[in-house]
Amino acid sequence: MKTKWITPRTEIETFVPDEYIAVCWGVACSVDAANSYEKSHGPSRWETWYALGCTHDGAHCGNSSNQVVQDSNNDGIAEGMTEIGTDGLGTLECTVYTDATYSTIKSISEVGAGSYIYWTTSAADGRVWHHQGRVIGTDVTRPNAS
Repeated sequence: MKTKWITPRTEIETFVPDEYIAVCWGVACSVDAANSYEKSHGPSRWETWYALGCTHDGAHCGNSSNQVVQDSNNDGIAEGMTEIGTDGLGTLECTVYTDATYSTIKSISEVGAGSYIYWTTSAADGRVWHHQGRVIGTDVTRPNAS
């Protein structure tokens, strides 16, 4: 039997993912600070948001996996923010503000991991929740995906 010499060669495989996963950040509402705001502010001087049922707790807005800041382009620039873990209100869009006066809207593209932000969510019945908290780089309950 005759053997044939084959020159050694290296082959490199390129990993190509078959699924796209968008980067996202989470943000937990600082429920004590938010409840304090709701108790001292309201839609009129006779009633507070807190009295209207706009309360904050750790199981809902206080959980970082319930508010998600999306970066669907993976370019480090946020494109949107939603609250998904509401208490029976469905998915709510978030509006981000520059400070605790909730008077000047801030572009979501200015938000990044580490930012301390103020945001509101609204229900169909007119109630408004005033949130605040720090954006974290990854959702601690889902470290490998958004």
